Amino acid sequence: MPNAAKKSIVPVLLLDVGMPLGAYYGARAFGLAEYYALLAATLVAGARLGYVAWRRKSFDAISMVMLVMFGVGLGLSFVTGEERMLLVLQSGTTAALGLFLLGTCLFGVPAVFTAAKRIRAGEVELMRRWDTLYAEEPGFRRIFTVITLVWALSLIGEAALRIPVAYLLPLDVAIGVSSVMPAVIIAATLMWTTWYSKRAGARYAG
Repeated sequence: MPNAAKKSIVPVLLLDVGMPLGAYYGARAFGLAEYYALLAATLVAGARLGYVAWRRKSFDAISMVMLVMFGVGLGLSFVTGEERMLLVLQSGTTAALGLFLLGTCLFGVPAVFTAAKRIRAGEVELMRRWDTLYAEEPGFRRIFTVITLVWALSLIGEAALRIPVAYLLPLDVAIGVSSVMPAVIIAATLMWTTWYSKRAGARYAG
């Protein structure tokens, strides 16, 4: 792994992932019930997301994932049922997003292309060039299709992995692993996206 990649992933794991997990396990260590531990983790994840949004003037994907994961867990804690099944149900968020992304590849414009255009909407000339390339160059379309497919499969795969994690590990360990897993998968997919987009898009730069 390149040094730049290591530098980018370490803060994610220590802050975006580590802080909410630290709050959860810290609360559990003090003997608090799972509901209060999830509440503490959700508040910490929300505070982290708010700080990053204020500092960078944009939302951070990993912070958002941690907030959603613990927030969904907190909401599900009100539902009566077997705890491990509730843990599995949390995968519904990432599974639904993955299926949505997959659907945009099969029936319409890949979601990554739409998102990239929104992000760079102010660059009018570049957007015109992208629209022309998308209409006329199969290779250009393929770049966004491949990226969207990889994101879809990563999210669906993460949701599927949550099932054995929930039932094969001790509950507190399963909660920690299932919370870290989506953040790590998203961080890895972001790194791959950066590498692939630069490599595949080099011929269209300029």
